[in-house]
Amino acid sequence: MSIPVDLAALGEALSRHDTAYLLLSGEERPHVSEIFPRLIDGIIVVAEPTGTARRVLPERPALTVMLPPKEKAGYTLIIDGDGRIDDQGQLRILPQHAVLHRSAAHGPQHESDCGGDCRPIGG
Repeated sequence: MSIPVDLAALGEALSRHDTAYLLLSGEERPHVSEIFPRLIDGIIVVAEPTGTARRVLPERPALTVMLPPKEKAGYTLIIDGDGRIDDQGQLRILPQHAVLHRSAAHGPQHESDCGGDCRPIGG
């Protein structure tokens, strides 16, 4: 089950998660690293990106940020965007699309059972 997240409400969605991972096309295989993102004026900023991110982003800027849920059966926040390293060496990510996602097995069995659980953030 995926619920779109309005990018204008991304700060609220980010605040609900403690851990974040950067997923990008690595040199030989996908690369995953833990990051500590901040949202500044609609841009996700990572102060200390990995060396792999610094090397591959100029040629392959498409990336995903994944924030797992705090609780079992909660929603994972998935943000797709484009990244670049700025002049200060920080990773700046322009979000393009975001969803809250969890297995349908953890959700309500019928749409009428959703209550407040199936409404989009910021929608």
